[in-house]
Amino acid sequence: MAETTVPPQQRRNYYFLVLSVVSMQITASTIYMVLPLFFEQYGITKTENGVLISIGTLAGVFSGLIAGKFSDNYGRKWFLVAGTAIYSIVFFLFAFLSKDFNTFLILRFFEGVGFYVMPVLVAAMCADTFPTGERGRMMSLFSMAGGLGQLVGPLTAPYLIRGSDFNLYFLFSGSFVVISCLSMAFLVKETLPKEQRAERDKSGKGFSFGGFWGSVKALGGAFLVLLVAVLVYRTGYTMIDPFFSIYLKDVIKLDLSSMSYVFALRAICTLIFAPVAGLMADRFGRKPTFLLGMVLTVIALFGYTQMRGTFDIYLVRGIDAIALVILMNSIRVYTADLLAPRVRGFGMGLYSTISQESSTVGAIFGGYVIDVLGFNMVFLGAAALSAISLIIVHIWVPEPSRVGKVKDEAQPPTHLSPHS
Repeated sequence: MAETTVPPQQRRNYYFLVLSVVSMQITASTIYMVLPLFFEQYGITKTENGVLISIGTLAGVFSGLIAGKFSDNYGRKWFLVAGTAIYSIVFFLFAFLSKDFNTFLILRFFEGVGFYVMPVLVAAMCADTFPTGERGRMMSLFSMAGGLGQLVGPLTAPYLIRGSDFNLYFLFSGSFVVISCLSMAFLVKETLPKEQRAERDKSGKGFSFGGFWGSVKALGGAFLVLLVAVLVYRTGYTMIDPFFSIYLKDVIKLDLSSMSYVFALRAICTLIFAPVAGLMADRFGRKPTFLLGMVLTVIALFGYTQMRGTFDIYLVRGIDAIALVILMNSIRVYTADLLAPRVRGFGMGLYSTISQESSTVGAIFGGYVIDVLGFNMVFLGAAALSAISLIIVHIWVPEPSRVGKVKDEAQPPTHLSPHS
């Protein structure tokens, strides 16, 4: 298939978009590192910690799906700006409101509402802009933005936390996200022209169940099977991810400063391997790249049960980080290729919904299992579920070019929408 040339102004627009999300990624990279410790300080148990982490991802189930669905009708940009604004406000409220479980629950819900529109719409805007042959490389820029955030965030956070006082951290994070919101509002243009938007529901009833089910069926069987694999993998992986800082403190015996280097290692691996992952996806295909990432995930999760010293945690964390960047990039490109433009936002939203709902289940179940059986059992369970996900994709999900979805969507829009 011949590649089309994407006009320079569209490339610049996507670069502005990626730069605009860096501030969000800086704060997001510290949430699982800081919040479990912050909550624990106010008497929150590990099981309650799981509930608080999961309520944010549960909120993302709805916000990602709804933003994705309606962005197919009305465009992507302003849904993204609104989500970023909500996300920034929550950090300020963490600093000034009371410190109890109910307050944390409400704030985490709205934090999830705001944040989880971002990965859905950034991926959709990338797919709007670039043909399938460039999509892996350009999607990797989004992964690199996350890597930059994962590097700056964890290394900065310890300097913003003074003993038991987290307020400076929250104020800094909220202010930083405001920069993202303003950048998106003033620098980023709409990527979905009116002529490519899905036909709106003329009944005036909006989001009907019949219309929802019709949209689901329009996504295609291969995409839906991929979602099942993502659900299985994410349920296992997020049994431990929200509690990783507690694992480092209780099991590996690291202080917050040393812990920040372990978290930053993921960032370094992301910055190095995100471009490699994008090139692999474009050259060797989405499916082989996904399978490689999943094999490395199984190895890393098992490796966490074999820790003998500080060097071991850095080695296994490095493998885990490489696996994650390969998987996240390949999944985003895989989904973009399997979706036609008219259902792309909805499909990306449904992917986010499945991913975040599995995170909700994983966080709740993981906290309980850790309290009862310990960390090793969670790592082994996550490794087993990752292996199942690998098998599902290997047997039932073909390479996108074999499903006939990419041919009619490979042409990028000829102009940026002026309705920004």
